[in-house]
Amino acid sequence: MPFTCFDFQSGTFVPCGLGPSYPWNYTGVPVAQWLVQTFPQLPVEAAQQCQQQGQSLWAKTGDRQTPPKVLISPVAPQNTPYPIMLACMAWGFYPGDVNLTWLWNGQPVRDHLDPVQVTSNGDWTFQARLTLPVDPEKGGSYTCAVQHHSLPAPLTAEWAPGLPTELCIKIGVSVAAMAVGTAFLVAGLLLWKRSRHQGESPPLGSEGEGAP
Repeated sequence: MPFTCFDFQSGTFVPCGLGPSYPWNYTGVPVAQWLVQTFPQLPVEAAQQCQQQGQSLWAKTGDRQTPPKVLISPVAPQNTPYPIMLACMAWGFYPGDVNLTWLWNGQPVRDHLDPVQVTSNGDWTFQARLTLPVDPEKGGSYTCAVQHHSLPAPLTAEWAPGLPTELCIKIGVSVAAMAVGTAFLVAGLLLWKRSRHQGESPPLGSEGEGAP
């Protein structure tokens, strides 16, 4: 817990932490005054050292640019009569300045939009989210465009009312498998009937048999 800190705005040492409170102020104030009088150049030297150390790290952290990834996902509607709420999510980008916009059939959407929510991931990357209420009966396609310093052009993702692509693929595979199974079943029944007829013996008194 610090008792004395340097205030860069005022250019002097001040009591901080427990220093301003009783009874620690009896120690924090005299120590701050003693540092100001005894080490007048200490703040300047400390600031220079901090700047030199920061410059060597800045190119690896603050000066880099990491492009975002983008995804559109339906979420539970909140505070809206619309049956569907779309969330445009961008993540993994740096720096944190980003712009998300919605388009419907290529035209910008400006109504029913909340502010873009940008949060830090704690690992020098950020994530952003922008929601949009949607009426499926309106049709058309929705596009989320992400603008970032690391991108030469906006990064986009599209969504249209209907079944998701993954679900359509699963349904198509299931229908194809059912059709193949039905074909094998019909072919098996035909072969079984044919073999049954061929295996039956002719009745008594039929042509080719002699009289007793």
